[in-house]
Amino acid sequence: MLKSVLLVTGILIGAIWALQAIPMPAYATSHEAKQQALIEAAKKEGVVNILATWPPKEANAIFEAFKKAYPFIKIRQTILSGREGFERIRAEFASGRRATDLINASFYDLEVAGMLQPWKDWFEIFPDTRKTGVHPSLTGSLEPSAVKGLMYRTDLAPRDLQPLTYAKLSDPRLSGGRIAFNFRQYYHYAHLYPKWSDEEIIRYAKEVLVPQKPKLCNGGAACWEMLVRGEVWAIPALQSHQYFGRYLPKGIVNIAMGADDAPVDEGKPILFLKDAPNSNAAKVFLHWATTGEVQEIFYKFRGRADPYDPNNIVGAWVKKHGAKLFDHPESEREGRSRELGAMVLRMLGLPVPKK
Repeated sequence: MLKSVLLVTGILIGAIWALQAIPMPAYATSHEAKQQALIEAAKKEGVVNILATWPPKEANAIFEAFKKAYPFIKIRQTILSGREGFERIRAEFASGRRATDLINASFYDLEVAGMLQPWKDWFEIFPDTRKTGVHPSLTGSLEPSAVKGLMYRTDLAPRDLQPLTYAKLSDPRLSGGRIAFNFRQYYHYAHLYPKWSDEEIIRYAKEVLVPQKPKLCNGGAACWEMLVRGEVWAIPALQSHQYFGRYLPKGIVNIAMGADDAPVDEGKPILFLKDAPNSNAAKVFLHWATTGEVQEIFYKFRGRADPYDPNNIVGAWVKKHGAKLFDHPESEREGRSRELGAMVLRMLGLPVPKK
């Protein structure tokens, strides 16, 4: 009897070992099967329509890399920014004639309008996804972080004021248009919240920004052009990535960041629109955008890299100038930043953009 039991046990163990030795078929695991199903569905769609503001040099680098990875999906970009892009998407939703799948834009307005679609099983399908490259809401992927700091011209700002700080912007020599204010992204200055309290933000605007009579610039790109051309000497809460993507490569080195508080965003999102017409192809692009290869492209051509890392050029530059970094996750704080920014606009006598 004992021999029979041992014989049966041995046969069972041998059978288990034999099964383990049989190679698993392709896509046998759950997530691999889901990945293959997604890719097959994306092939049938064959296109992703994205609304973004990537200039040709940046866009070509991104799209060519994607083409190598997924040659069966074509990327079509429509270049619209800010309010114009939001209005385009709102018109699509209102008419029911949907064309756009993804948008590279601020999260807040689109989320409030109910236009975004979380990809809830993203990590089930791609469990190896670099989670820092995904928006916390699961509605999109993220370009690397950027820092907003007090940017100034080292050859124009008075030497005795350098390194420049927000407190030093009250100096009379900086009055009469030597400071600029970004009225399109009016909430960027208010991203100093919560490092600065509501009261501190409003008091600073009342006691420094308004009395200094700043010039106005319409968006980050226009602000950088004014600074580089020497039309202004300093700009508060200006994003750094355009400097590294567009101006430092041209040898422009007379720009510094103030030795003061500097908010770090989550990274500009590429957002997944609700009921996107090419949802599968859009998901393939979103996941691809989180990979290391693409993040490197975002740094090389978009100037975005981790400002906390002193081993990259952005982090080393921030550390050199003594900027005091702190996290400002826009998805959590954007609402309050816009409320405070709207107050500052009114103090400057400017209209608040309609939502």
